[in-house]
Amino acid sequence: MSNSGRYRQRLNTLAANWRVLALRGLAALLFGLVVLFWPGLVLAVLALLFGIYAAIDGTITLMPALRASDQGVRRWLPLTEGAVGVIAGLVAIFWPGLTLNGLVYVIVGWAVATGTLKILSAILLRAEVENGWLLAGSGALSVLFGILLAVLAGSDVPFLAPLIGAFAVVVGLALIVFAFRLRERRR
Repeated sequence: MSNSGRYRQRLNTLAANWRVLALRGLAALLFGLVVLFWPGLVLAVLALLFGIYAAIDGTITLMPALRASDQGVRRWLPLTEGAVGVIAGLVAIFWPGLTLNGLVYVIVGWAVATGTLKILSAILLRAEVENGWLLAGSGALSVLFGILLAVLAGSDVPFLAPLIGAFAVVVGLALIVFAFRLRERRR
């Protein structure tokens, strides 16, 4: 199968699973809103909320990839992105004595890895998707967010929580918009 045929097949898979992408966006949006509007958020709660969000997001990404018959790049990108999310979520939830810096670096690793994988997916689909910039943009935001968090790693929870929440809201909205654009393409 030609590269064009593979990309078209990957796009059709994405379009068929637009609800999954919208669900990922909704999960990010809800996580972000809870973090933004929870005054006095403490480290344990932030770690638990992030862990639940990352694990759910990773699982939502993994399921269609595991069911897909695709091989190669079209399958390993979502498989890797999903695995990164699940692992980061489980680490945030189950690592006893996780410090704020430890949690920040888990989020940094997750943000940079998943952002890079979203950018790669957008590049592979660039010829097929009119609004692929939304996926690439959410990936770029993730990478930039990860870098910003790494720089601010010594800060406290009341400073970092709104930043984390705002990031999740923006990425969630971008994923929801991209999902509905894919749905329109499918019609």
